[in-house]
Amino acid sequence: MAIGACVFDMDGLLLESESLWRRAEREVSDGLGLGFADEVFDQTMGVRMRDVARLWFEWRPWDGPSTDEVADQVISRVVELVGNASPLPGVTETLDLVAEAGMRVALCSSSDDRLIDAAVDALGIRDHFEVLHSAEHDEFGKPHPAPYLATATKLGIAPHHCLAFEDSVTGCLSAKSAGMKVVAVPDLASRGSARFGFADVVLSSLQQFDQKVLESLRASIPVPNLSRPRFHLAFGVSDLDAARAFYGEVLGCREGRSADTWVDFDLWGHQVVAHLDPALDAANVTTNDVDGHAVPANHFGLLLHRGEWLDLVARLQSAEVPFLMEPTVRFAELPGEQHTCFVQDPAGNALEFKAFADDRQVFVTD
Repeated sequence: MAIGACVFDMDGLLLESESLWRRAEREVSDGLGLGFADEVFDQTMGVRMRDVARLWFEWRPWDGPSTDEVADQVISRVVELVGNASPLPGVTETLDLVAEAGMRVALCSSSDDRLIDAAVDALGIRDHFEVLHSAEHDEFGKPHPAPYLATATKLGIAPHHCLAFEDSVTGCLSAKSAGMKVVAVPDLASRGSARFGFADVVLSSLQQFDQKVLESLRASIPVPNLSRPRFHLAFGVSDLDAARAFYGEVLGCREGRSADTWVDFDLWGHQVVAHLDPALDAANVTTNDVDGHAVPANHFGLLLHRGEWLDLVARLQSAEVPFLMEPTVRFAELPGEQHTCFVQDPAGNALEFKAFADDRQVFVTD
């Protein structure tokens, strides 16, 4: 499925417009007396403003202007603010790159036509686009595939021959469900979110999109996903056969490459390598107190969902693997509550396996 066209979102991808939308939405919603918290605006990122205004009315009905009039007020304010915008890093270079590769280029935005026109003129990039499509004309907006399907129709190219560039989960869902490959460029706060895991590539900036990434996508070569990078860990073991039995048979890790002195294992998608170290002292384990438990200072492991964690605990118990810390709940009924357990491999390496009911609690501070 050769990629022949690139379709770019606009807000948050080509220009930093989230602050502009936030300012305009705040001004208009406060003027209506709605008093929304910032989280409300985060939830509707990438959604058409008219749909957003309808949601506002469902949540907190008001007397006065219609939802369409409220949406128009917000859009008009953003049009005013966008006049001084400049392209985000890597935008012009990426547009030049795909043009030099002979690819057709379109824009697909949830914003209205008048805002699209104001933005591409302010950024000086209008001539890069063969098609400028606004979802305001579609029956459904993002995350429905309709906007991207309509854009592909205007280009006269099948969606599965298109590569979409997006910054929001909403937009990525729209493009992916239309059948396109997706490059996600989330903002800093969302970059590590697993919600972008279905994207074909996740980048920190369009500055990272280069000829090599483009060639890989066009050849359907999988590119590592920044939303969940794979870690690499090498550790010493005193017996490779015992390591194979523990990691391969007990934990169920697929074995990768190996040699006489090392073995690669697939630890839930992560690459860990057991290196032979006959002088390893398995009895020398330093511990620290964590929530009343003696936790090995040197250890590694995984964050799993509760069902997978329970299955793993059952496998460890069935194999009669001794626990350094029995399966327990740490920080019960407090922020960061987690199921956890510690085991040792045959060489004495300590492993911790955790399960959070709420993934947002992983880095909670209070």
